[in-house]
Amino acid sequence: MNSKKIGRVTLIGLVCSILIMLSCALGPEPAAPTKAPATAAATQLQGWEADWQATLAAARREGNLSIYTASGGDIRVQIGKWFKDKFGLEIDWTPIPAAQTSPKVFRERQAGLYLADIQMGALSRQMGELKPAGALDPIKPLLILPEVLDKNVWYGGDIPWVDNDRAYTLNNILSPENRLAINTNLVKPGEIKGYRDLLDPRWKDRIILMHPVLNARPTAIMHTLLGPDFLRKLAEQRPVITDSPRLGFEWLAQGKYPVIVFGRMDELQEFVRAGAPVGKVVPQEGATLAGGQISLSMLNRAPHPNATKVFVNWWMGKELGVTLGKYLVLQSARLDVPTDHLPPDEMRDPALKYVIAESEDFQNEQAKIAVLAREIFGSLIK
Repeated sequence: MNSKKIGRVTLIGLVCSILIMLSCALGPEPAAPTKAPATAAATQLQGWEADWQATLAAARREGNLSIYTASGGDIRVQIGKWFKDKFGLEIDWTPIPAAQTSPKVFRERQAGLYLADIQMGALSRQMGELKPAGALDPIKPLLILPEVLDKNVWYGGDIPWVDNDRAYTLNNILSPENRLAINTNLVKPGEIKGYRDLLDPRWKDRIILMHPVLNARPTAIMHTLLGPDFLRKLAEQRPVITDSPRLGFEWLAQGKYPVIVFGRMDELQEFVRAGAPVGKVVPQEGATLAGGQISLSMLNRAPHPNATKVFVNWWMGKELGVTLGKYLVLQSARLDVPTDHLPPDEMRDPALKYVIAESEDFQNEQAKIAVLAREIFGSLIK
């Protein structure tokens, strides 16, 4: 091999040696960076979930929720406990008789005060006075949980809106409404099977009737089922009229009167749980579907909007539906809430057609009946 070839080989070998040494010094070439997979948490917190988490955080900063209500004390305590256990938020309850609901709200607003987030109960006031006055904000934009928005889980195939706009007022109970109760020590089984039995002479001066004007629901139900002539005949029985549900049930439980036409399902259940000798009658003339004093609307300029949003989504969810239905012994408007805790008379019968009392149309009719009731029962109202 000549000297030139030897030189070239030597040079190539030297270059290769240098490259090998550099490769060893620098280490292997790093792999091209790969995109880290998205975590489950990052994927989950999209859309409604991100909205829900942000709402919960904001609600906890607000700290509490203010509710004006016509509901009884027993159910208020329970709702407040369930809500606090679930979310750590307090409910400030202001109990108000139904007739005083709207006047209180309007007086406060005239003074520039917006103190309450939700009005619960006193449905006729919500529909007949607060909504027309523009005192309500729509709840519909607050509903974000899929289990609430799924129309297939609701009786009737849609969220149980009360108002005709289907946006302002919600009701999560649609249970057969039987507004007739007896003292079981004074009335034998089968003696009172429906509203028409109240016209028997033996019950004259012995019937308690909730105020037919201030609490026109029972009167409107009887009018819907039996017409105005029945109301006139009932007035001839000279019922004892009271505007206090509590007092009415105390009279019934004490045996002062044998029968009551009442307007508060929650008050009846409170006495039943206490072991009082009271029992419900399923009127043979028919029934309506309703939820007692737990329909709710959102007052506008609510001081705790995020806590309100948490409450209304929780209120319409399955978990609360199960708890509330068992406590009230009433049937949820949700079809996915079990009914095995209910007696037959508290379950909707698919073969029957019900009048839904938790509706704006029924409330408007109820307002008209209140005028008629004043005419019919006026001489008995003190």
